[in-house]
Amino acid sequence: TTGTQGRGEGQLNHPRGLCIDYNEDVYVADSSNNRVSVFSKDLHFLKHLFTQQLKYPRDVKVTPSSVVVLDKSPNCVHFFSRSGALLRSCVTRGKDGIVCNPWFFCLDPLGNV
Repeated sequence: TTGTQGRGEGQLNHPRGLCIDYNEDVYVADSSNNRVSVFSKDLHFLKHLFTQQLKYPRDVKVTPSSVVVLDKSPNCVHFFSRSGALLRSCVTRGKDGIVCNPWFFCLDPLGNV
């Protein structure tokens, strides 16, 4: 069943942030499964994304050209193409006002964090 606890298709384990894209697909940061899960607007399972690249995703946002994921370990924001290729990563941990251990984030209209 979609949204039940587990590791299978359509199942979630400690879901965190979510986002709805321009096609009304629902993207969920599936933290303990180390992935982003995607569902249709009717909440039918579509796919899992980034199953090899993420360690503990906390939040996800979608732009027309990318999927942006906040990953707790190692405190990075990852920018992926819509097809799944890693474009770049930004470390959010550091000194002098850099955010440490964030839970959520926002994008401006241009896709900037």
